[in-house]
Amino acid sequence: MVNIIEEWEDFAKYAHDKVGFYQILGADKNIEVRASAGKAGFIKEFENAIDPLLTKILEFCEKERSFLRVGETVRDEVFFK
Repeated sequence: MVNIIEEWEDFAKYAHDKVGFYQILGADKNIEVRASAGKAGFIKEFENAIDPLLTKILEFCEKERSFLRVGETVRDEVFFK
């Protein structure tokens, strides 16, 4: 289970010393970003790729914390065939 944190700043404070993952869904318009660290998660949808908060989130995930980017999610039991 993941507890969804509503505010980015609160999630960033919690995640500062944890290994994390992030995922970007969509492109150009209606971009959704998801980030998780420990038992906490953050989800936010953006209407364009130049939103300042989106830029801040990606900077945190990619540069400050080196979160791993998730491309796709697959259930454990179907991962190996």
